[in-house]
Amino acid sequence: MRPLAPWRCAGRHDRAPELAAASIGRAHRAVTHDGQAVAVKVQYPGVAEAVEADLRNLGLFAPLVRRIAPGLDVRAVLREIRERIGEELDYELEAQNQRRVWRAWRGHPFAVVPGVFQDLSSRRVLVTELVEGLGFERVRKLPAAQRDRFGAIVARFFFANLAHLRLCLGDPHPGNYLRLPDGRVAFLDFGLVRTIPKDHLEREKSLAGAAIAGDAEGVKRAMAELGYLPDPASFDAELLLAQVRAAAGWMFERGRRRLDPRFVMTVLEEGGSPRSPFFAQMRRQTVPPASLLMRRMEGLLLSVLGDLRAAADWGGIVAEYVLDGDPVDELGRADAQFWSRHGGRSRAAAASA
Repeated sequence: MRPLAPWRCAGRHDRAPELAAASIGRAHRAVTHDGQAVAVKVQYPGVAEAVEADLRNLGLFAPLVRRIAPGLDVRAVLREIRERIGEELDYELEAQNQRRVWRAWRGHPFAVVPGVFQDLSSRRVLVTELVEGLGFERVRKLPAAQRDRFGAIVARFFFANLAHLRLCLGDPHPGNYLRLPDGRVAFLDFGLVRTIPKDHLEREKSLAGAAIAGDAEGVKRAMAELGYLPDPASFDAELLLAQVRAAAGWMFERGRRRLDPRFVMTVLEEGGSPRSPFFAQMRRQTVPPASLLMRRMEGLLLSVLGDLRAAADWGGIVAEYVLDGDPVDELGRADAQFWSRHGGRSRAAAASA
């Protein structure tokens, strides 16, 4: 490994300037000996061992979870959680994930993924290109038009990775993107990632398509095929459609909508809380492991967009990636041209090579 020389700060103690702090590590500015400015994410000492110990104890909660949700396949869900979080602790895996996404998105008109210095990275240290821009708290204070564009770019990035790469990026945390001076958005974190099997993703698209069309029997059939319904015959199709639309209607309903925290709370209450009118039937359902991170991504993305108070045709945006719908705005047209010009899904295959 080539050594890194930190940027010096004026002051009594010279140290590498800190960019950000997260739950398992800190990011710093630095510069390589050949003059390349980089961001260095360093994992806190001992955090991996502590988290792994906690993960080993997850099984202790299984009886309680079964009592709350008797239909849930607790063993499969806990195994998925252990695997995903365990992978998030390994920065070498994150470097591979980031490189895959970087290769697919190179030259994109509004989304930027920093390149990775794999020869400088290790299991506990990740070195990437340095990008600088406005963090989420400052973006929240921008005029509405700029917030709207930022929010639409963030949403498109997550749904496009699913559609083109079959990658679910499970951590749409507001600290994971920056608004660059030219209006593009840089995406920074690729630790919590899952590749969705092709057949499973197609069935999820069928579920979304049925919900968009108001096809109750189609929703029930897709949920049964995906594995959400341990006993499909015991579920009412119309109630299932209402449940899905309560939880995800913001992604399916066409027309421009400005999201806000109050709307987000309403969705969370109706779509997933014990006060939901659908809670009794949700207790009898399970979540397929391959879908768990997708549901997390959608929920966190909604929270971010609501906190941003962003407006867009969210249903139209999702339809572009789920139903191969026509672009609904200039961002959609630019995105479609990019993927078409660069070979569409063949570019995704190249990125994973």
